[in-house]
Amino acid sequence: MLLSYHLTELFATPNREMSSRCAAASTVLIGRTCGFRQAKPLTIRAAEGQRAVISGMAPLTGWKKQEGNVWSTVVDFKPRRLFVRGRPQRMARRPREGWWKSAAAGQDSSHFLQDSLHLKKVSAEPPLGEVFVWFQKGNIFGTFPIERLDPEAGRLFFRIQSQWQRPTAGDLYWLQNRPEDIDGPGQWAVAADGDRYRVWFWPESERDLKWAEAPRQKRSLLEGRNVAHLRILGLELVGSLRDGIELHGAEDVHINRCIVADNGRAGISLREARGCTVAQNIVRRNQYGVTVSYSRQVTVEENDIGHNDVDGLVVSWKSKEVTIRKNYIHHHLLWGHPDNLQCYRDVSSLLVEDNLLLAAGQSVMLEQARQLTFRGNMIVGCAAYMLIFGHGNAAESVIERNTLAFSGYGCMSLTAHDYSVHENVFMTGHGKPVYGVRGVKGYRADRNVFFNTRRLSHATVMATDAGWHRDFAAAQAATGQDRHSIYADPSFRKAPVLFGVLDHKRLHECTRQRWYLRGGTVGFRVGDTVEVNFDGQARRVVSIDPSDGSIAVAPPLEAKPLKGWLIANWGQATEVRLDLRLRDDSPGAHLASDGGPVGSRVAISAYQSGDFDANGHRDLPLLPDWLGCQ
Repeated sequence: MLLSYHLTELFATPNREMSSRCAAASTVLIGRTCGFRQAKPLTIRAAEGQRAVISGMAPLTGWKKQEGNVWSTVVDFKPRRLFVRGRPQRMARRPREGWWKSAAAGQDSSHFLQDSLHLKKVSAEPPLGEVFVWFQKGNIFGTFPIERLDPEAGRLFFRIQSQWQRPTAGDLYWLQNRPEDIDGPGQWAVAADGDRYRVWFWPESERDLKWAEAPRQKRSLLEGRNVAHLRILGLELVGSLRDGIELHGAEDVHINRCIVADNGRAGISLREARGCTVAQNIVRRNQYGVTVSYSRQVTVEENDIGHNDVDGLVVSWKSKEVTIRKNYIHHHLLWGHPDNLQCYRDVSSLLVEDNLLLAAGQSVMLEQARQLTFRGNMIVGCAAYMLIFGHGNAAESVIERNTLAFSGYGCMSLTAHDYSVHENVFMTGHGKPVYGVRGVKGYRADRNVFFNTRRLSHATVMATDAGWHRDFAAAQAATGQDRHSIYADPSFRKAPVLFGVLDHKRLHECTRQRWYLRGGTVGFRVGDTVEVNFDGQARRVVSIDPSDGSIAVAPPLEAKPLKGWLIANWGQATEVRLDLRLRDDSPGAHLASDGGPVGSRVAISAYQSGDFDANGHRDLPLLPDWLGCQ
């Protein structure tokens, strides 16, 4: 049951416990008075057995029936997203799924894309809506109002917002937010109507209209400045145009068991925090999941951070002594350069331990960082590199007892100096190098398991200053390291045998059933079981065309692919349930210095169910139906 009242501003008094039920379209403001002593901190929490929701959503009312199944209303703000019972509705777009590709681009009175094949069929009558562009030069994304359409010339004109947004031939794009393109349930659009805005919506049923709402709150939902000795427990924070929880200057603050979703910037943002903990929260469908900057002695532990639009967890800007432990960080595959974990700008003394990082553009991206420890992590599935010590300035790192498996390129990218790499399991799932140590000083490594895939022979294992090695013994000789390490199939309990990534340059050609793979179809076989983005659904390869690097699968996807999605090939297996702990007969089962197994011991299915200590009991709040996987 959801009890509600409106809350506009809350000024807390010391040692007072509050049970806020619901604050619609409002901000909870917390100041220095929130807690004088650590022994008696202020607690803001949900009432026992109740949902406590702080929402930045505004209801949309006054709907009137239009032609067909479309309804409309006029509101005094411009919605950017629309929700029904907490579920996001889809902004109308053309093409309805997948991408169009520009044949040319340039600059006239403004920048334009040229695509005579498709744009000749598009109406130039207002409202013109927007264009979403994937600039291939720089891998940049952006949404722009359409200034003019010239169907005769097949040109679409828009104004860029940055010097980096330069359209070129081959850019991918779609049109969106055009009322005329609403052609099915759940679709909507919005356009200016005088000094107000008209919203069009095709609901699943007329009953959905009373549940329609859109984010309106411009401030963060729970906002604190210079706060101390505060506990935030069991709240739901949804629908701000900014952050769900934003604390700027915080000491001894604990954020526990909250659900933070559908916010326009970060779910949880800590800046200049010290001695704070973010634990056992669900943080999903925000632009960013959790961000930590200018902070020290912060712990991020046992959270589910997933399906955010860009990055999952960001630690940046002079933060130090940060611990990231036992989190499930997953499915960051969309816009920007999505990472499950990113650290940059003078981060030091970072401990990343016993986490499950699953499905990302890049699993971990590091730059301007040092004194880093990665221990016991299960890092699985990404389109690029898995653990990137980038730009020649991420150094002085310990990498031990991790399992890194199924990468688009390699398992690690080492570009600086002083790496201690011990007792890990590395498997690419393809024939490219596991990692390289060319030009790397201070590489020390031993008791690791290296492998590519049993589907390919003569794979490249490692790149060293002496060359690119297909023979692991030659790599050992070249580095003088990995004396006790082995090249062998790690014998995971349940795992794919091969791994691939969709070719982002051919996404406009992909259908729901036929996909084009970056690097081609080598190793794929008709009858193989494949999984997309580790979504848990088994599909079967029904045909392969090596000449164009494509495979066809059944059953098809629900919609055409959006990005360079991840394709895990499970071979002849019929069940696609990951367990990358080593079997008892694994060659790495007794390879560790203590005689035990190397690699991570994280139980993937337990983390996915919210059970971080694998005792059979969920440690997280129950996941609401409206916030399930997308």
